[in-house]
Amino acid sequence: MYKINYILLAFTSLFILFASCTSKKEAMGYSVKAKIDNPENFSPYYLEYSDHGELVVDTNYTVDGDWIVFKGKINEPVVASFGVLGNPENSITDNIDFPMEAPPLTFFLSNDKIEIVGDANHIYMAHVQGGSANQDWSAIKMLENDLINQDWTLLKDAYSNLTSDGGSTVLSNAFRARRDKLKKTTVLREDFIHKHPNSIVSMYFLSGMLFGKSLPELKNAYAQLGNEYKNSRYGRVISDKIAGIEANAIGVTAIPFSKTDMNGNLVNLEDLKGSYVLLDFWGTLCVPCIQSFPHLKELYAKYKDKGFEIVGIADENWQKDEVKRIEGWKKVIEREDLPWIQVLNEKDKDQLDLQKAYQITAFPTLILLDKEGKIAARFTGKSDEIAIKLKEIFGS
Repeated sequence: MYKINYILLAFTSLFILFASCTSKKEAMGYSVKAKIDNPENFSPYYLEYSDHGELVVDTNYTVDGDWIVFKGKINEPVVASFGVLGNPENSITDNIDFPMEAPPLTFFLSNDKIEIVGDANHIYMAHVQGGSANQDWSAIKMLENDLINQDWTLLKDAYSNLTSDGGSTVLSNAFRARRDKLKKTTVLREDFIHKHPNSIVSMYFLSGMLFGKSLPELKNAYAQLGNEYKNSRYGRVISDKIAGIEANAIGVTAIPFSKTDMNGNLVNLEDLKGSYVLLDFWGTLCVPCIQSFPHLKELYAKYKDKGFEIVGIADENWQKDEVKRIEGWKKVIEREDLPWIQVLNEKDKDQLDLQKAYQITAFPTLILLDKEGKIAARFTGKSDEIAIKLKEIFGS
């Protein structure tokens, strides 16, 4: 009896000790130390990551001998970037309208002691150690870095030789090589996911492949991963994407919404049942969107009296000034003389983001709803296909 009690007491003590160490680690936060060769007199180093949906760009580091040190605390592990500005080796300025910066170093930031050792001229190839995620990632990190270096070197050479090349041959070869690099990186990461299903790095890799997989492929890949990190930010991105695709499948009732139109009238999608409704997702800076309007106007005039309606849903998140955003949106609608319903996604966007809800990844995107409010078709790009679909429905 006493022996059992002593064993229980020993296990309890170990548990308390482990919990105490874990809580101390969370309370301490992270320490990112970097030793960088060839620093010269460049602009400050920076540590960049997302926290609660906000972008954090930290340039407040201290110097400890040969090391620079960032300190802070995060709620959960997140992929961060580390870089240095002002280094001509890490930018392209020749024969280009806007300077192109070299990729930064990417790594997993966690509440651990993390060390970075590298060269300011090739910051993206620096070595990282510290934290279980970075340990996992190290299995392919050097191979990824080599691909990044090949890509960046080729791109710099291409732009510097544009004049002597007399055109685009060298640049075309560089972009072709970039596509090959992306394919090789994808293969590396897919192999990593297969071998490390319980790593948060695998969850991060899969979250970056959402647009390259069908729904069955994505669901199967997600199911193969361990449960530990399915509630992480990357796990939530994947599960939200799966749910979003399923909610926008053909035959599913469209997500309901109410928005105020440009004239101040409330538009309720439910009230439009009984007509075929085309949701036109567009933006004022989208040239293909503007080019599609004459054809949409022809279709609207042809089928409006037969039970056809269009609801334009513009997203203008590039314009931060609300007054200018609304003015610019209305100006384009009036200039193009668009006769159908128009709503702005930014209106009450915190309550329902239609672009996110309807899984819009490109403009223009057209979603056709049947008389019952169910999704009948979805098109991205030009409006040619919608004309064929409407002819099938209305018969002429």
